[in-house]
Amino acid sequence: MSADTIRSPVMTTPSVSVVVPTYRRRDNLTAVITPLLDDAATGELIVVVDGCDDGSLELLQGLARSNPALRPVWTINQGGAAARQHGIELATHPVVLLIDDDVIAGPGLVSGHAAHHAQADDLVVLGYMPTRPAPEGARGRFATGLYAQEYEAVCREYERDESMILKKLWGGNVSIRTARLADVPYESGRFSATNHSDRDFGLRAHKSGLRGVFDRELLAQHEHVRPLDAYLRDARRQGEGRVLVHAAHADVAGQLDMGGTIRDLPAPLRVALVGLERQDQVAGLLTWLLRLVTLGAGRLGLHGIELGLAKFLRRYETRAGMREGLQRLELERQDAA
Repeated sequence: MSADTIRSPVMTTPSVSVVVPTYRRRDNLTAVITPLLDDAATGELIVVVDGCDDGSLELLQGLARSNPALRPVWTINQGGAAARQHGIELATHPVVLLIDDDVIAGPGLVSGHAAHHAQADDLVVLGYMPTRPAPEGARGRFATGLYAQEYEAVCREYERDESMILKKLWGGNVSIRTARLADVPYESGRFSATNHSDRDFGLRAHKSGLRGVFDRELLAQHEHVRPLDAYLRDARRQGEGRVLVHAAHADVAGQLDMGGTIRDLPAPLRVALVGLERQDQVAGLLTWLLRLVTLGAGRLGLHGIELGLAKFLRRYETRAGMREGLQRLELERQDAA
């Protein structure tokens, strides 16, 4: 098939298999699935319950009795990437739309994705999902604000340079032709227990010749909520995932740059962070104390102090995850030798 044929504007608008992996978000599920089921382009909605016992499966099974397009699926807990891949393998429609379980679709989201795929069959289509501002005084409000800043910065990068859409793919509202996922599976294995499975998928899609499209009109709202402990766990997982990304895709992503994680910090903070990392015997105690101070600052309304300490702790946890990832790679190399 020629490129002209592939990109013909008269291709039939495809129906969509929407895949939502979920873990312990029962209270969110009705809000997540309702706009997806209401969209005329949704051929089926596959919700994969990733081994949790919070009543999510029972809720979905009850809703499915009056919504034949809804397909609840249970799988043993293996992480979001594996659950997502399981749902993809069950998909029966020409396009798969991957939505996170804390993302609320706007009107016509599924149809909008389908319209893009009606124009070409070599696309990875990325929608826009701005973060809903956290209520004043909410636990972890600073984490939502920082997440939103990072997300918007990446979206602006997409618009400056379309090649970055796949090189820095930010999942949660992304679609692709089902047939393409046979050649480029979402899960590549190594990222199932850490973050950046979406970036790994984007880089593999880029190397396979697929094209990224970012469309702000494919609108959804991200209900991001992270208390401090979860925020810092994410940071450590992101650090480990970053190591894997650069190890697997050095030809596109380049070599890992540990220094880049602190280069933008003021000199006193850089010195303090590196000094803390060298205190092997007491680093755990010191970071625990910093967490307590961060939480206390938030409760007292000292949000500037809360934000500054949270940023510092996040850099520490990210770098700790990177060191763990590098150690794991080195052990793998030794075992393979």
